[in-house]
Amino acid sequence: MVAYNFQTDFAPDILSGRKLSTIRPNGKRRHAVAGDELQLYVGMRTSSCRLLLRVPCLYSKPVEIHHWGAVIDGVGCMGANMEKLAGIEGFASAGNMQAWFDNRYGLPAVGFTQIRWDFAAATFHAESADAGGSAP
Repeated sequence: MVAYNFQTDFAPDILSGRKLSTIRPNGKRRHAVAGDELQLYVGMRTSSCRLLLRVPCLYSKPVEIHHWGAVIDGVGCMGANMEKLAGIEGFASAGNMQAWFDNRYGLPAVGFTQIRWDFAAATFHAESADAGGSAP
């Protein structure tokens, strides 16, 4: 089991199945790999901690976010493919996703991993996001 915490703004998109993956910086601990069970939370390490989904990991791939697009598993991603990536990451557009990464990490954002899950195979699904709103 690998747990990931999300900002409450992303909760509605996670619960609806619009957000199907997360891009996280690489660190000391390994990221999930295909077949691992993921537990997706909001408010971890707080009294308002809430499990949103328990889902299997489909894959994890190295990813870089640039001003011009992205590189996923060594392959450039631009235009319509970049918009698709932004959509499954829960963003309204590629520009919004790039701005979010730029504000949080600076661009280029290298040394990251995309973790994709299988929403249809969820073994637990919370009823609602409780905290409304939508992702940037």
